[in-house]
Amino acid sequence: MLEHKVIVIGSGPGGSACAKVLKEEAIDVLVVEKAKLPRHKTCSGVLFGQTQVLLKKYFGTLPPKEVCCKPEVIKASDILEWHKDGSFSGYVWELAKDGEEFPRAYQNIWRNKFDHWLLKESGADYRDNCRFRGYTSENNKMKVEVSLPDGGTEELLCSYLVGADGSNSRVRTLLAPEGDEQSKECVAYYGYHRFEDPGDLKDGHWYVFMEPDLGDIIACVHHKDDMLAMSVGGFKGCDLKRYIKNFEQFLAEKFNIVFKDKQREEGCVLKIAPPYFGRDNVLLVGDAAGLMYLNGEGISAAIDSGYRAGRAIAGGIKNGSDPVASYTENVADIVTHMQLCMENLHFVVPK
Repeated sequence: MLEHKVIVIGSGPGGSACAKVLKEEAIDVLVVEKAKLPRHKTCSGVLFGQTQVLLKKYFGTLPPKEVCCKPEVIKASDILEWHKDGSFSGYVWELAKDGEEFPRAYQNIWRNKFDHWLLKESGADYRDNCRFRGYTSENNKMKVEVSLPDGGTEELLCSYLVGADGSNSRVRTLLAPEGDEQSKECVAYYGYHRFEDPGDLKDGHWYVFMEPDLGDIIACVHHKDDMLAMSVGGFKGCDLKRYIKNFEQFLAEKFNIVFKDKQREEGCVLKIAPPYFGRDNVLLVGDAAGLMYLNGEGISAAIDSGYRAGRAIAGGIKNGSDPVASYTENVADIVTHMQLCMENLHFVVPK
């Protein structure tokens, strides 16, 4: 049975940030990813200012050009909310944290390329196309079971387990924190459309709509290379197909867009759960920990919490401290900022 000091479940930004600090501390870490890499992600693919600051701080660099798409930059001042009278107002997607203002020129990237690049930047070993099934604890270690591409299973051994596996975290489900059964679920969708004419949509702009016929949460559209990325969403039980169809018709009628074909569709179910950081040498980061900033932005909190979780594990290995306790204490500012974001939420459509 192969053994690693730490196994990280999920190769998104949170998992890569955690693996990065562990590699810096010469700690044996393996990242396990259920999909074949590189893989797409249901996401706008926009790196906000705080994300850029954290990438420079923790990884020492910003993504290379090959990770970006055109337009490479979306300015905060060009994110606009549409109103029924045809007017627009600025839409705020990021707040200052602890008095720190962030860059207001946001990077437009492809998540499949960005996530894969960040994982490689971590320097960690990884296994993709390998699904986490569960774990059992024995003799102060954890036996982790994974599914293999050929349909078989394998067991791995570790001393620390990190759940960086998103809002539908299997690791979190096994920990079963109190109150999770009451968590709301939200369905998010992205469609990528080619077009003959972008109509009245300006390149470099990001448009937001708060219309009941378009979803329970904001609908959005912005350019990504030669396509329009269109998103809608709703709470569990909503008629998502109707929202998708309505949004396509809405953009054609109100903005004179002439669509061609739909290149790709992505969707996911998001559990909106309270912050929870783990127990018994099992730590949760990012969406798995219930961390999300203003209007659904999750990459910043994932990178920040992932790196701090890695630091807590490294500290536990070196000095015997409880990594979950030190990690929980060290992310108090993230939780405080999340609460500020919730107070300023402008994401759910009034019905």
